[in-house]
Amino acid sequence: MSDVSSVASGTTGAGGGNMIRLTGLASGLDVDALVKKMMAGEQTKLDQAQQTQQTEQWKQEAYQDIIKNIKELQSSFFDSGTSDKNILSQSNFAPFTVSAANGSSTVDTSVATFTPIVGAQTGKYTVSVAQLAKGAGVTNTLAAGDTLATKLTDITGTSEKSFGLILNVGDGNINITLDNTDGKATIGDLVNAINNQSSGYVNAKFSELTGKFTLSSAATGKSSTLTIVNGTSASLSSIIGFSTDTVENKGAGLTTKDVTKDGVTTQFVVTAGDWKITSDSASNYKVNGSAAIQNSQNADVTITVPGGTSVHFTDTPGSETGTQPGKSTNNFTIDGMSYMLSSEGTASVNIGSDTSKVYDKIKSFIDKYNSIVDDIQTKLTEKPNKDYKPLTDAQKSQMTTSQITAWETKAKVGILRNDDNLEIMLNDLSTAFTTSVNNVGLSLGRYSSNNFGIDTSKDYTTPSHIDIVDPEQLKRAIATKGDQISKMFTNISAIPNTIAKDGTVEYDSSLGQYKEDGILTRISKILQKNVGYTNTTFNSAILTSFANKQYDFTLTGTGGKNTLPDQIYEQQLKIKDIKTKMATKQEKYYQQFSKLETVMNQLNAQQSELSSMLGS
Repeated sequence: MSDVSSVASGTTGAGGGNMIRLTGLASGLDVDALVKKMMAGEQTKLDQAQQTQQTEQWKQEAYQDIIKNIKELQSSFFDSGTSDKNILSQSNFAPFTVSAANGSSTVDTSVATFTPIVGAQTGKYTVSVAQLAKGAGVTNTLAAGDTLATKLTDITGTSEKSFGLILNVGDGNINITLDNTDGKATIGDLVNAINNQSSGYVNAKFSELTGKFTLSSAATGKSSTLTIVNGTSASLSSIIGFSTDTVENKGAGLTTKDVTKDGVTTQFVVTAGDWKITSDSASNYKVNGSAAIQNSQNADVTITVPGGTSVHFTDTPGSETGTQPGKSTNNFTIDGMSYMLSSEGTASVNIGSDTSKVYDKIKSFIDKYNSIVDDIQTKLTEKPNKDYKPLTDAQKSQMTTSQITAWETKAKVGILRNDDNLEIMLNDLSTAFTTSVNNVGLSLGRYSSNNFGIDTSKDYTTPSHIDIVDPEQLKRAIATKGDQISKMFTNISAIPNTIAKDGTVEYDSSLGQYKEDGILTRISKILQKNVGYTNTTFNSAILTSFANKQYDFTLTGTGGKNTLPDQIYEQQLKIKDIKTKMATKQEKYYQQFSKLETVMNQLNAQQSELSSMLGS
């Protein structure tokens, strides 16, 4: 913080330059000391404004620390990108272990991955995969030696400035464009263009090992389609593997041609110089010697569950009685078991019981949650010590570094006392635990007949704290009421969001959606409301925007919203104004003393002249 000497920089001379000020030579007065005393009132105003700014900056830092801790909680327990870090994933509430059925120490996942969720059985599961689900596609083998860095013009033999590809997936067209103005577009660029511009509906890849370029629909199953549509650059046919030469009778009109191989018929449609390829074939075959159509197909898989019951999912005609249609995807869940098929073959696992996994997950969340809410509660209730205010620069100059640190630690106490935003958030979090979840049959509390060993703290100083009051009871509930425990924590209501008049989503305990949501689902939404979604930093959430977003730009005519950056900015403007006024007033005082010096010099000169005359 500044004293009067600092605000006068640039105006140290009577003329306002950077001269060294020489004062009091004639009068014998300590002008600097006198001016400093005369400026003491203004210096106090400056110190107070800077202390206020420092307090607001400390408050901002405290907010940012809280936000950081909550974001860490989100990253550890609400990251939807990985089930291990997403406590809302049903697999985290499935009290099961997965082990190899053949006694191996590791589970082979080359054919299938088994993930038990709530509802699975203990015992042996087996899958036999005769055929994976696939999407529709085209595969073409390029010239030997082609790599991802091979230029498209070297393959097509043209000098086109751009390449276009129009694909139809389902009911909509996808337009792919690739700039080739410099003639340097490569196979790798084409692969990236298709994957980046198709919004996940189409997959393109090129293998440098086999030389195969593959284009396929991301969706699998026999109902999935991929169509290369009129308007596609004809030169790309040499890469994708089809051209207008594939069929006869090309003309200005629409021409169709049935191609039959091994008793399987596929229809090609050609319009003018462009082309369109579709297939309703149930098998793959070569066209023009290099291109192959990959027809969509369902997975053919047999599942055997504990107890020996088997179900065959197939589309093969004449299959045995009791079969079901083939699976349209390689990832599916049936009766509490999630299957992810990877290749053809047979795989088996043993499913065992393990309540400790679910218990440990719940406990680890509660421990982290409590550390955050207890810390916030402490900050909301601690009283500030009025004897410890932010230090001025003058005070700091008289102290050691350790003394300054110790002082500021005490000065920061109580800066978040009774903070509205934090109090509302803690109340919302507490309500998320104490409000019953509809249609579950469990409730929080020590004495409820349907409790499951968890309750709010009995300590009135930590009202948001959650206790596992009976660990064994919680473990029993996990083992015997697994479905209820899962719904109690992770249920997601099917009721749509309630939208307020201002366009924001309403979410409170009065809404049907809230009452059906599980406890942790509520917690996740409350945290999103206050600090934004998991793995996001800059957002418009309540705490984040209050701590970090500046709306007030007074100098440009934009009004503020009293966020902490707004408050800090306001103090900066106030400090700037005080310093300007201080500099003006200080210069005024020095000018007055300068005039006094001038008068004193004149008097001294007259006195000297008079003495000289009398002496002579």
